Amino acid sequence: MLSKEENQLLTRVGPGTPAGEMLRRYWWPVGFSENVMAKGSPNRARLLGEDLVLFRDGNGSLGVLGLHCSHRGTSLEFGRVEDAGIRCCYHGWLYDVGGRCLEHPAEPEESSFKDRVQHLAYQAQEIGGFIFAYLGPAPAPLLPRYDLFLREDGERHVGAGQDFCNWLQRAENSVDQTHLVALHAPEYPHMALKRPVIGWERTRYGARISMHVPGVTKPKLSHWVFPSHTRHTTARRGRIPDHAIRFRVPIDDTNTMTFWLRFYPYNQEERAKPFVMKTLGFENDQPGVYTRVQDGWWGIASHDQVRVAQESQGPIYDRSKEHLGASDQGVIMLRNMIKESIDAVRQGSDPIWVIRDPAQNENITFDASMQEIGALG
Repeated sequence: MLSKEENQLLTRVGPGTPAGEMLRRYWWPVGFSENVMAKGSPNRARLLGEDLVLFRDGNGSLGVLGLHCSHRGTSLEFGRVEDAGIRCCYHGWLYDVGGRCLEHPAEPEESSFKDRVQHLAYQAQEIGGFIFAYLGPAPAPLLPRYDLFLREDGERHVGAGQDFCNWLQRAENSVDQTHLVALHAPEYPHMALKRPVIGWERTRYGARISMHVPGVTKPKLSHWVFPSHTRHTTARRGRIPDHAIRFRVPIDDTNTMTFWLRFYPYNQEERAKPFVMKTLGFENDQPGVYTRVQDGWWGIASHDQVRVAQESQGPIYDRSKEHLGASDQGVIMLRNMIKESIDAVRQGSDPIWVIRDPAQNENITFDASMQEIGALG
């Protein structure tokens, strides 16, 4: 259980908040490379309580700028992308990817006014089909080079879906493996409501989580990567095992975007096939709208089960009312690590799993088990 003050500390993510300042020390996915074309339409985004516009200028450079024009606040979402940057539709102010104002057509020709305008601009990089943004102070850390961003011996699929609740509710679900035997009972009937054995081992990147039901399932490993990512497999009986990574991205205090990547490795017979990249884009999720089914359990379609569990807690769950047990060790560990990282930032240090050494960032791999969550034998 947390106090109301502790709950506020961990859940508020806007500029100037303790958790928000800590979370700004990380790179976050905000869009898809395939959807942001050179001189194409701008893309609107929101991250950590800030409204942004994404674009790629005529030279191929990515821009992540504040959404509203520095002149009189018109949204740059409706601007035109040109060779040099993005031009506001209202008075034609032109900004480059660094936020410099290059032109203001209505001002006197000899005016140097534009040289005194610095529009809000953030760093952007892309990898694995995603566009990442960094909203924190300089110098920026390295963008992690996870193995699934780099592998080309299979198919890589990327997509995203919105969750209408606070980021911490989604992050806590990532370390709460006990819900598999209840919430996901329709998918895993052989271990439904059975007592699992779960281990949480703290690591330099977050936690290594093992889970099995004695006499029923094989051990499965997954990884929680601070501050809110998971690296795991989604192998189920009758399906081809695939590797996955999920990013629980704080949009603002009451909304989260889950960006996901699934990698389907080729088998021995498929090794000659070329690498395939598929961008599935954003799902059209709506608050409070879920698919109901007749499954003899909760009546919730598998793709909506987690959303129902977290969103029905409320936009920001009041943890002062909860009752935690021995099976909630992972949730307690997560909260303690967030508090530690908030304190580290306050003291001028990096939080957990901020990477600055290139030698540690060449190809980050995990020992996520490829075993199915299937019955023994």
